Amino acid sequence: MLKLKPISSLTLDPLEPKRLRVVIATIVLNIIVVALLTFAPWSNWRTGLALNLLDNALLLGFVYLHRDGLLLRFMIFGLAAGFAELAADAWLVGFTHTLDYSIGGGPMLWRSPLWMPFAWEVVAVQFGYLGLRLQEHFGNFGLVLIGALGALNIPYYEEMAGRIHWWKYSGCRMLSGTPYYIIIGEFFIAVALAMLVKKFRRSGFVAAVRLGALGGAAIFIAYAIAYGLTDGLFHH
Repeated sequence: MLKLKPISSLTLDPLEPKRLRVVIATIVLNIIVVALLTFAPWSNWRTGLALNLLDNALLLGFVYLHRDGLLLRFMIFGLAAGFAELAADAWLVGFTHTLDYSIGGGPMLWRSPLWMPFAWEVVAVQFGYLGLRLQEHFGNFGLVLIGALGALNIPYYEEMAGRIHWWKYSGCRMLSGTPYYIIIGEFFIAVALAMLVKKFRRSGFVAAVRLGALGGAAIFIAYAIAYGLTDGLFHH
């Protein structure tokens, strides 16, 4: 039976430096692997699934080795957000017709690849946790910082996705291969995830599920607002 250590404050938690390193390690790993996959013409849904399994193995391994209740709650939060986000994907695919997953092949879950909820889980862990740390150090300005990081980092994957046969965009205003609404939306999403986990150190597992579901809804709202601004309300 896995017994989890209670979470103390930031200043008293000896796991904080190690926890930060493992979360940053997943970000660096993903950037490097995605870049390398551009040289693999055989890349498809299987490489997306494999990368997310690797991310989760790193995070779960850390949780197990250190009995880390906080990071486990972040993973539960991310998983709830990932499955709730399926509605946003379905809207982008079926309503805006700007997102196409067909190039990746593989099993689907509603309108998304089977591995997509787990990809969003990792994103929610990364930006939720970093957002928490930035808020604890810089207050509300930390929200601006995490939003800027989201607007820069996540579109990197959007840009590479078409090259490595995960998904592609069309029929909307774009900067290279990334829609404007994605860049704006990711800023709002990173801020929303950070706001939801502001009191996460004192939250329980049930709260993690509830807040994760709200995170998935926030992803939908962020994309809808951003799409309306760039391609809906002012599109001619």
